[in-house]
Amino acid sequence: MTLATDLSFGDFSFDGAELNASLLALDAVAHEPVQMKLLAWVMGLPNGLDPAVAARMVLSQHDARISAPLMKLVEVVAQYPRERLARIVAGKRRLALN
Repeated sequence: MTLATDLSFGDFSFDGAELNASLLALDAVAHEPVQMKLLAWVMGLPNGLDPAVAARMVLSQHDARISAPLMKLVEVVAQYPRERLARIVAGKRRLALN
């Protein structure tokens, strides 16, 4: 899959700027751990949208207004697309069978 700045997904059509704005709004919430902010953002994504794809779209926006700790977590999410997670799970299943 190639990363674009616009994404159409089912009935949803949005771009990286919209994903960025939702993450920025969550980042503005005071007294909430960054992990909870990231979880809220991921849970707010449309069903079926790979969080890694959404995270890469946010990273492509280079928005300096989002806090460094939250962006660091977004970078981690971007490294684990569904295909990679599926390989990890398959490898663990094989090890469990041996």
